[in-house]
Amino acid sequence: MTDARHGRGVGGGRSLKTAAEALAALRFLGAAEEGITAEALAAELGKSTATARYLLNTLCQEGFAVRDRGSGTFRLQDAPPWGDAWGDPEAPHDLTRHELPERLSDAVTDLYWRTRQRTYLARWEGDDDTTVIVDARGHQGLARVPDLTERIPLASAHALAVTKALMASSAPRATALHERSELPSFTGTTITSAPAIELELARVRRRGYAVDREEYAEGFCCIGAPIFAPDGQVAASIAISTPARRFATHAEELTGAVRDVAATATRGWRESETDLPPPLPADPVPPGY
Repeated sequence: MTDARHGRGVGGGRSLKTAAEALAALRFLGAAEEGITAEALAAELGKSTATARYLLNTLCQEGFAVRDRGSGTFRLQDAPPWGDAWGDPEAPHDLTRHELPERLSDAVTDLYWRTRQRTYLARWEGDDDTTVIVDARGHQGLARVPDLTERIPLASAHALAVTKALMASSAPRATALHERSELPSFTGTTITSAPAIELELARVRRRGYAVDREEYAEGFCCIGAPIFAPDGQVAASIAISTPARRFATHAEELTGAVRDVAATATRGWRESETDLPPPLPADPVPPGY
């Protein structure tokens, strides 16, 4: 995540050290057509391999880079996350995508500590209908959902709670999903018919949270809830994945935690961008209290 330490930039202005390192990594990626390894980037930046790998993973999550799982190398995406081509000054910015505040990372951490389950923060990736997992928490030994990647295509959005929570608020994307001639069935419980998906999304809107019960991977259930930007639009979703056995015994508790953290994150985001009146002075303490 963002490093709070600052350094002096060119011209004496303040600069964010991690941002400068990310830009250096992008330049290095752009110059290496065959891709780079975390070790090579670490040597280039003078950082540890672990730090370089975290930086590259972040660039992948944000849509700037992609990892070749066969070779383990990283390369620049064919196009930046806002579309068009690299370096195109006429490329339009995606005005519909909200920039997520750093405070949402605190929400991911909070939900992880409350549930001790793998936790995710996701948002739409512009106009290509891809959902991107922009942050996640977990601990060593905690089971992962098989084949779940940072970038979730529209063709998989019907089978995951983290994407259902977003899909329920987006009529154009829900329509695009319905218009697909065939949706993959990942397990025996995957919802694939248009009427059933429409009913499921209506249920998400009514309840305020989404669930998938082993719909993407057998043995795993997920719970997700939307996070609203100050303008009232759904900007992100926060979710957990949990073994089906734990879901069967703790569904109510886990769902309550997801909904509570999502609501707290929404409220905190709104309050951070709202001019609130100064707090009233505290009542005087009675003598002898």
